[in-house]
Parts: sequence; structure tokens; C-alpha cells
Amino acid sequence: MTMERGAPRLTALALAGALALLGACSDDGDEGATSAMSPTGEQVTGPTGTGPEAGAVVEATIEVGADPIGIASDEGSLWVVNADINAERGSVSRIDPVSGEVLATIRVGAVPLEVAVGEGDVWVSNSAEDTVSRIDPSSNEVVAGIDVCAAPEGLAVADGSIWVVCEDDGVVARIDPGTDEMVDQVEVGLQPRFVTFAFGDIWVSSYFDGTITRIDPANGKVVAEITTEQGPQIMAEAGELLWVSCTDVDHVQAIDPATNEVVATVETPVAPDGLAFDGSTLWVATEIGPELAGIDPSTQDVVATATVSDHGLINTNQVMVFDGGSLWLPILDDGVVLRATPPAT
Repeated sequence: MTMERGAPRLTALALAGALALLGACSDDGDEGATSAMSPTGEQVTGPTGTGPEAGAVVEATIEVGADPIGIASDEGSLWVVNADINAERGSVSRIDPVSGEVLATIRVGAVPLEVAVGEGDVWVSNSAEDTVSRIDPSSNEVVAGIDVCAAPEGLAVADGSIWVVCEDDGVVARIDPGTDEMVDQVEVGLQPRFVTFAFGDIWVSSYFDGTITRIDPANGKVVAEITTEQGPQIMAEAGELLWVSCTDVDHVQAIDPATNEVVATVETPVAPDGLAFDGSTLWVATEIGPELAGIDPSTQDVVATATVSDHGLINTNQVMVFDGGSLWLPILDDGVVLRATPPAT
């Protein structure tokens, strides 16, 4: 049984548990290093034979709510979104990154997916009710529920606004934190999933289209539309490039913001998704395992690979953050967050 490419986000979530046996598909990295050309013309570098391979050290396993899927780090805490798919509402777990203690569990809307921190508050997308919850970190309480577009997911904070991607409407919407209202929408590609702020602009990944839309947050105008390989999802700034995980083709691609062109394609383990930069290495987490690959953004080479755990298909978006010298990964099926030490590079 395989997951349909381009399946809507909630459909993919519902199928995740049924696809655990796909873990066996990740056992394809025993050959030597590979070098090929991607459809966009640049050389593809391979993940094998380029760095040490070992199990990542799991420092802690922290129990949170049901179906943890989103995570952000700020305000001195980790914020983990628990989708709680079968419940009326989901929640957010606030974690002390030093002790690993869950400091608070905050109820939000129906099937929350992602979280961002900024403008003094914590923002959570509730995909099943088309709202964004605003949490005051000083009280750990929801202080506003904001009506937005259909099926909100990824969030970013930039230029004094909150930006949220809505998959079903094919837009990224801007929220004014001064009024708690959606004040603008910008059309992007089909099935947009994630949004990030980098190089002074907003970048939106559209999973079905295979595009990244670059937007000027000051005026909401589209600056560029960049074609990637299929299944672009999470993006991260590293080494003066914007990196994007192309989940469907097992590649991570790098975009030069000066030219708006893809300038590197790096082969990874199966189903790359989460990206986190530790200041020298860009870490990639896969949807299967999860496994890790470490990329040197200056050379675009894979310098380390590791297995965090062996869960099969554990997430339909394996996100992660880097905080306090560790990588933090929510594990959807287990209701936990793993704190892992990155392998040596």
C-alpha cells in the first residue's frame, strides 16, 4: 500500500498509521556515493559514502499529547503541537528544553498542525476548523481564535505580521497581530504546505505544483516563482542559500536568493522532510525512521548520516528544530518528542 502523491494533508495524516510497513522501503542506501543530473540540470550528490554512519544518541524521550506533529523553539521553550486527530480539539505542549519537563498543556482548535513564535505570542494553525489560535506565553492561555482561509498549516512571523498557508485555498494569508484579523491573501501554487521567512522575504512551498513562491512581505507582491522537484515542503536558510526538502523524490534542493534559481540538489535517505540548521550543518530528517542526513551547505555534500529510531513511517510531516545543542523530533505514532544528539560531522 502506498500513499498517493499529492494527497491532501488531512488525508495523508489519516493514512499515516496504515503505512507503517513502508519502513522497509528505506533500505536502499548500501551502494556507493551517487552522482547524477536532476531534471533541473544541476548535479545531484549522493548521501552514501560521504560521511560517518551511526545511530544518533537519543538523550531523552518526552511524553506529550496525542499525534505530535509540529514544533517550534522560542520564548525559552519548545512548543509541540499535538494534532489529536480523533478528538474534538488538539493541544500544545510547552517543554523546558533544559529539563525536558512539560510545563503546560494548552488546548487549541481542531486538528492543529504547526506552530510559530513571534510578536510576543505563540501561533497555532487549526486545520480542521480554519482558524489560528494565539497563545500568550506569560499565561499559557489562548487569547484569540482567528478565522482564516481553508485548511491552514505552516506559519511564519515576518514584517510585523503572521503568515499562514492555507492548503485548500492555495493562498498564504497575512494576520495583523494588532487586530487579530486576516487582512490579506496572496495566491500561490496548489496544495501549499509551509512558509518561512528568509532573506527578507516570505517563501511558500506548494507541494502539488512543485514550486516555491517568493513574496515581498512589505507589499504582498509575488517576487518570483521557482520550480523545484516534486513534493517541496519544509524550507530553511543555511549557507546563504534557501534549502527545501523535496519529499517525493528523496532530494533536498538549494535555491540561490540572488538569482531565484535551484543551484544544488542533494540525494538523501527516503522521504526527506524536516530541516534544521545548527550553525554549520543542515540536518535533514526523513519521514521514515526517522533517519538523519547532515549537509555541509558550503560544499553541498552529505557529511553524516544516522538513524534516530526505527519506526517505519512515523509522520506525514517529520518536522524538527535545533535547540540547546540537540535536535528535537516529534514522533506522531508514539505521542513523544525525541531529543537527539546530532552525529559528528
